[in-house]
Amino acid sequence: MVSLKKWTIIIVTILLISTGYVVASYLVGMDYKKSAEEKATTIALNQGGLVTVDEYYLYHGDEAYSVVVGEDEEGVEQVLWIPKDLKNNSIKKMRFNEGISKEEILNKVNREYQPIEIVSVKIGMKNDNPIWEVTHKDKKGNLIYTDYDFKK
Repeated sequence: MVSLKKWTIIIVTILLISTGYVVASYLVGMDYKKSAEEKATTIALNQGGLVTVDEYYLYHGDEAYSVVVGEDEEGVEQVLWIPKDLKNNSIKKMRFNEGISKEEILNKVNREYQPIEIVSVKIGMKNDNPIWEVTHKDKKGNLIYTDYDFKK
């Protein structure tokens, strides 16, 4: 029979390996997000016509997009949608003020759903249309994803 000491060593070893795996997975995921943000920022500044970057969103829908909000040389706030698989002229761009503001979207979600918690609000692209994606929890604690047109 295996003694209690051996079982304790086996269980502690399994717990340490499992914890190490979870921590490593988290760090790899965070590194991906950081490298995607750095790449998108470089593209926005070098190819997208921005001189500043104020906000960054990583959107995963049918396609993955990095969304960068910043100002151009004239001080006009712009939004750039940069697809993960960047091809020639595949960056989409529009003035931020041509879209609905984050505050307007939050007001709309609060009126329509009365969520107990707003988890995230980010700009994305769905079927070639710019959107706001709002993730919130309903009164039962269910996670709800709601898309709204970004354009006014």
